Amino acid sequence: MSGDRRAVGGEHGPSAAALLPRLKRNGCNLLVAGPASEETANRATQRLFGSPDLERKRVLVRTGGDATPDELLPSGVSATDPDVRVVQYRASPEDADPLASLARRVAAVVTSFDASSPLVGGELRLAVTSLEDVVADHDTLAAEQFLRRVADAVASVRGMGHYRYLGPRGDLSALPVDRLFDAFVDLREHPRAAQRLSAPATRPTEWVDL
Repeated sequence: MSGDRRAVGGEHGPSAAALLPRLKRNGCNLLVAGPASEETANRATQRLFGSPDLERKRVLVRTGGDATPDELLPSGVSATDPDVRVVQYRASPEDADPLASLARRVAAVVTSFDASSPLVGGELRLAVTSLEDVVADHDTLAAEQFLRRVADAVASVRGMGHYRYLGPRGDLSALPVDRLFDAFVDLREHPRAAQRLSAPATRPTEWVDL
């Protein structure tokens, strides 16, 4: 799903739940956002990385946040497992565009997984840990180009990527989020930690406890 990722539907739209089979089968890029704690976001990430009982290739792109890799991966999955890669953002005076360098390294990891054994839809799972740091430390164009490059790499193997922003989605209004992402995972903290799936022109799903 490269290019414009805008979901489509009628005036009121179907429930976002109707999108789930297609998103899992064809791959997708999801914005995980909401005024929630990092602990709540970590539980959402663990779910989106998929069951440890299923074969998955997992790529953790660390752009910020305090959680360790093992706090972000599902129980029973370790950062040292052969099907897990951790890609760390590194800024250095010698690198004029560290976000572009990070995107290239992420794409290379995705390509290496697919080269070793062609991936099926939804097999690759990727998480970018902190869009807060990306948008705070870089201009809007650099942030958008980074997201497009990573999203295109995920889409090229029909993977499922998610990108975390621990604040209201509206705070990202400078970015074309409706075109960058196929759908949204909304987070909330009260009355209890929960998530739901939403997308343009659809009704959100019910809240599910985390």
